[in-house]
Amino acid sequence: MDRDESIEKLAGLLSADEYGDAVAETLVEILADERKRNIFVAELQELKNVVKAIDQDIALTPMERGVLDFVLARKQPLTAGEMSDGIGLTYSSLRHRTHASSVLNSLVSKGSLGKLKIGPSYYFTTPEEAVIECLKRRSEEPDRCSPVRIAAETGMPLAVVLEVIGGLLGSE
Repeated sequence: MDRDESIEKLAGLLSADEYGDAVAETLVEILADERKRNIFVAELQELKNVVKAIDQDIALTPMERGVLDFVLARKQPLTAGEMSDGIGLTYSSLRHRTHASSVLNSLVSKGSLGKLKIGPSYYFTTPEEAVIECLKRRSEEPDRCSPVRIAAETGMPLAVVLEVIGGLLGSE
Protein backbone atom coordinates (compact mmCIF):
# COMPACT_ATOMS: atom_id res chain seq x y z
CA MET A 1 0.00 0.00 0.00
CA ASP A 2 1.51 3.35 -0.99
CA ARG A 3 1.52 6.51 1.11
CA ASP A 4 -1.54 8.14 -0.49
CA GLU A 5 -3.56 4.94 -0.08
CA SER A 6 -2.56 4.71 3.58
CA ILE A 7 -3.56 8.32 4.24
CA GLU A 8 -6.87 7.82 2.42
CA LYS A 9 -7.56 4.65 4.40
CA LEU A 10 -6.73 6.43 7.69
CA ALA A 11 -9.07 9.29 6.80
CA GLY A 12 -11.83 6.78 6.05
CA LEU A 13 -11.30 4.95 9.34
CA LEU A 14 -11.28 8.20 11.31
CA SER A 15 -14.44 9.47 9.67
CA ALA A 16 -16.25 6.18 10.35
CA ASP A 17 -15.15 5.89 14.00
CA GLU A 18 -17.24 7.45 16.78
CA TYR A 19 -14.04 8.86 18.32
CA GLY A 20 -12.51 9.77 14.96
CA ASP A 21 -12.77 13.53 15.51
CA ALA A 22 -11.01 13.35 18.87
CA VAL A 23 -8.31 11.04 17.51
CA ALA A 24 -7.74 13.26 14.47
CA GLU A 25 -7.58 16.39 16.62
CA THR A 26 -5.03 14.77 18.92
CA LEU A 27 -2.94 13.55 15.98
CA VAL A 28 -2.88 17.01 14.42
CA GLU A 29 -1.78 18.53 17.72
CA ILE A 30 1.01 15.98 18.16
CA LEU A 31 2.25 15.92 14.57
CA ALA A 32 2.44 19.72 14.37
CA ASP A 33 5.18 19.80 17.04
CA GLU A 34 8.39 18.02 15.95
CA ARG A 35 9.43 17.05 19.50
CA LYS A 36 5.97 15.60 20.26
CA ARG A 37 5.96 13.92 16.83
CA ASN A 38 9.26 12.12 17.56
CA ILE A 39 7.95 10.87 20.90
CA PHE A 40 4.70 9.81 19.23
CA VAL A 41 6.50 7.83 16.52
CA ALA A 42 8.61 6.00 19.13
CA GLU A 43 5.54 5.23 21.27
CA LEU A 44 3.61 4.14 18.18
CA GLN A 45 6.34 1.62 17.35
CA GLU A 46 6.14 0.29 20.91
CA LEU A 47 2.34 0.05 20.61
CA LYS A 48 2.73 -1.80 17.32
CA ASN A 49 4.85 -4.42 19.12
CA VAL A 50 2.27 -4.74 21.90
CA VAL A 51 -0.57 -5.18 19.41
CA LYS A 52 1.44 -7.74 17.44
CA ALA A 53 1.89 -9.77 20.63
CA ILE A 54 -1.89 -9.89 21.14
CA ASP A 55 -2.30 -12.12 18.12
CA GLN A 56 0.38 -14.58 19.21
CA ASP A 57 -0.50 -17.68 21.17
CA ILE A 58 0.71 -17.64 24.75
CA ALA A 59 3.06 -20.54 25.42
CA LEU A 60 3.13 -21.92 28.94
CA THR A 61 5.85 -24.16 30.29
CA PRO A 62 4.69 -27.42 31.87
CA MET A 63 5.37 -25.91 35.31
CA GLU A 64 3.37 -22.77 34.48
CA ARG A 65 0.51 -24.95 33.23
CA GLY A 66 0.61 -26.93 36.50
CA VAL A 67 0.62 -23.77 38.60
CA LEU A 68 -2.20 -22.24 36.56
CA ASP A 69 -4.31 -25.37 36.89
CA PHE A 70 -3.62 -25.47 40.63
CA VAL A 71 -4.63 -21.83 41.18
CA LEU A 72 -7.77 -22.14 39.04
CA ALA A 73 -8.82 -25.36 40.78
CA ARG A 74 -8.78 -23.60 44.17
CA LYS A 75 -11.45 -21.14 42.97
CA GLN A 76 -10.13 -18.45 45.31
CA PRO A 77 -7.20 -16.03 45.29
CA LEU A 78 -3.94 -17.51 46.58
CA THR A 79 -0.66 -16.01 47.76
CA ALA A 80 2.64 -17.31 46.44
CA GLY A 81 3.15 -19.00 49.81
CA GLU A 82 -0.19 -20.79 49.68
CA MET A 83 0.50 -21.93 46.13
CA SER A 84 4.00 -23.03 47.12
CA ASP A 85 2.70 -25.04 50.08
CA GLY A 86 0.06 -26.69 47.91
CA ILE A 87 2.07 -27.60 44.82
CA GLY A 88 5.60 -27.83 46.24
CA LEU A 89 5.43 -31.61 46.36
CA THR A 90 4.75 -31.80 42.62
CA TYR A 91 7.38 -29.23 41.63
CA SER A 92 10.12 -29.19 44.28
CA SER A 93 11.61 -25.88 43.06
CA LEU A 94 8.28 -24.23 43.87
CA ARG A 95 8.84 -24.93 47.56
CA HIS A 96 10.96 -21.78 47.40
CA ARG A 97 8.52 -18.89 47.61
CA THR A 98 10.68 -16.63 45.47
CA HIS A 99 10.49 -19.16 42.62
CA ALA A 100 6.76 -19.65 43.19
CA SER A 101 6.30 -15.89 43.06
CA SER A 102 8.35 -15.69 39.87
CA VAL A 103 6.20 -18.34 38.13
CA LEU A 104 2.99 -16.65 39.28
CA ASN A 105 4.19 -13.25 38.06
CA SER A 106 5.11 -14.80 34.72
CA LEU A 107 1.53 -16.07 34.42
CA VAL A 108 0.26 -12.58 35.26
CA SER A 109 2.45 -10.94 32.61
CA LYS A 110 1.14 -13.47 30.07
CA GLY A 111 -2.44 -12.61 31.06
CA SER A 112 -3.28 -16.07 32.37
CA LEU A 113 -3.70 -14.82 35.95
CA GLY A 114 -4.41 -11.52 37.63
CA LYS A 115 -2.80 -10.13 40.78
CA LEU A 116 -4.37 -8.21 43.67
CA LYS A 117 -2.64 -6.47 46.57
CA ILE A 118 -4.52 -7.11 49.80
CA GLY A 119 -2.75 -5.67 52.81
CA PRO A 120 0.93 -6.51 52.59
CA SER A 121 0.38 -9.57 50.36
CA TYR A 122 -0.29 -10.20 46.70
CA TYR A 123 -3.00 -12.68 45.77
CA PHE A 124 -3.22 -14.42 42.41
CA THR A 125 -6.54 -15.20 40.79
CA THR A 126 -8.35 -15.33 37.45
CA PRO A 127 -8.09 -12.27 35.21
CA GLU A 128 -11.87 -11.81 35.51
CA GLU A 129 -11.83 -11.82 39.30
CA ALA A 130 -8.86 -9.45 39.38
CA VAL A 131 -10.62 -6.94 37.09
CA ILE A 132 -13.92 -7.19 38.99
CA GLU A 133 -12.18 -6.67 42.34
CA CYS A 134 -10.21 -3.75 40.94
CA LEU A 135 -13.42 -2.16 39.62
CA LYS A 136 -15.01 -2.52 43.07
CA ARG A 137 -12.02 -0.95 44.80
CA ARG A 138 -11.99 1.94 42.36
CA SER A 139 -15.81 2.33 42.55
CA GLU A 140 -15.98 2.10 38.77
CA GLU A 141 -18.32 0.43 36.32
CA PRO A 142 -17.00 -1.54 33.32
CA ASP A 143 -18.36 1.05 30.87
CA ARG A 144 -16.78 3.95 32.77
CA CYS A 145 -13.38 2.80 33.99
CA SER A 146 -9.70 3.23 33.32
CA PRO A 147 -8.41 0.02 31.68
CA VAL A 148 -4.84 1.34 31.73
CA ARG A 149 -4.93 1.84 35.50
CA ILE A 150 -6.61 -1.54 36.02
CA ALA A 151 -3.86 -3.18 33.94
CA ALA A 152 -1.23 -1.47 36.09
CA GLU A 153 -2.93 -2.46 39.36
CA THR A 154 -3.50 -6.09 38.36
CA GLY A 155 -0.19 -6.54 36.52
CA MET A 156 -2.01 -7.92 33.47
CA PRO A 157 -1.51 -6.85 29.86
CA LEU A 158 -3.90 -4.10 28.75
CA ALA A 159 -5.30 -6.34 26.00
CA VAL A 160 -6.41 -8.91 28.60
CA VAL A 161 -8.02 -6.22 30.77
CA LEU A 162 -9.90 -4.86 27.74
CA GLU A 163 -11.04 -8.37 26.84
CA VAL A 164 -12.34 -8.98 30.37
CA ILE A 165 -14.11 -5.60 30.43
CA GLY A 166 -15.67 -6.40 27.05
CA GLY A 167 -16.92 -9.69 28.46
CA LEU A 168 -18.39 -7.92 31.48
CA LEU A 169 -20.14 -5.39 29.26
CA GLY A 170 -21.48 -8.17 27.05
CA SER A 171 -22.99 -10.01 30.04
CA GLU A 172 -24.87 -7.02 31.46
